[in-house]
Amino acid sequence: MQGTVSFHPIDPSFFEGMIEPLVAGEKINPEPYLEASLRQMIASWESTRYKQTLDFLREQIEPPPPPDEGSLWDKVRTRLERYDHRPSQLVQLIASKVDPDLHLFGRPFLVTEGSPDSVATLVEEFAAVNSEKAAVTLIVEQLARLDPEIAKQLELSEGELAPPPGSYRNDLLQELRVVFDQARAARDGNSWGPAGSRREPARDVLIRELPWRAVQLHSRAVPFWIGEDVDGLETICLAAGVEPPNVLTPAWPLFSRSCESFPELREGMSIEMKESRCVGAYVAPQDIQELVDFLNDYGARIIQAASRHGVGPTCKTLLRKIRECACYAQKSGGGYLEASGIEPIGPKSEEDDG
Repeated sequence: MQGTVSFHPIDPSFFEGMIEPLVAGEKINPEPYLEASLRQMIASWESTRYKQTLDFLREQIEPPPPPDEGSLWDKVRTRLERYDHRPSQLVQLIASKVDPDLHLFGRPFLVTEGSPDSVATLVEEFAAVNSEKAAVTLIVEQLARLDPEIAKQLELSEGELAPPPGSYRNDLLQELRVVFDQARAARDGNSWGPAGSRREPARDVLIRELPWRAVQLHSRAVPFWIGEDVDGLETICLAAGVEPPNVLTPAWPLFSRSCESFPELREGMSIEMKESRCVGAYVAPQDIQELVDFLNDYGARIIQAASRHGVGPTCKTLLRKIRECACYAQKSGGGYLEASGIEPIGPKSEEDDG
């Protein structure tokens, strides 16, 4: 799978109380969802600012690469700079202590704890913050866990401001409204499409977009884990010669009412993620313990198989993220779901800006 794959501790009540009624044309009470989303936005935004600074400093451990083009003097000067390159103490600490695939681009927020239980507890604390100050306090504590000097010396530059609460709230309400309007247009047999572009049957659009759109909305209120250019658990198991756990199913149970109204919706969901914006394997809350047991029993075997193909460390970190996600789901009484193309909210990096 190319691109972003995400692992979500799923709260089925969000789908039962928000998505399913919207698809059926019923009224909902979005306030609890909006409040949780606003809290998560604050913690995610502040965490991303620190992550971007850590990533920038981490990359300074290596000298600047030689230019592909330029005068002979430019190339000589770069060679001299590489020879004289002396990373600061802070850069050396960050490079030695920070695991970018886990701390910066894997876990929600900025969590540096070790065990899955400890990670789950910290993620819960981050998700409950109600101010930037509270979020920063948790972040600094986690940096100090890596090394007190990192927490003491790290300074953030001025960055992109978080969206105002009212504006962010309205954006979420508009996204919820799209679900309602798409479903109504589908029930009425109308077409759907942005103004000025080609329209198509709303029913086709709903079948294609609803599962991903629903999980995207869910991700704004419930933390999730991320992997880049990786695969879901079933694909990893099959590649390793391990029978996938039988608790992996398509995400049908989250959309049971919608599937009754639109049977094609069920046909369009599968365990495998085949596109850049789709929903994959689901594990129901009552089956989470079986998923945890499977990871404990077969994780080492899967990593060994991956090591024979030169991707052992990547697989080890990926399974760690899945285990942490499952642990959080178990702790919160939720399920587990894989998706592609969902990103956390936060300030954009220079790379994002092109």
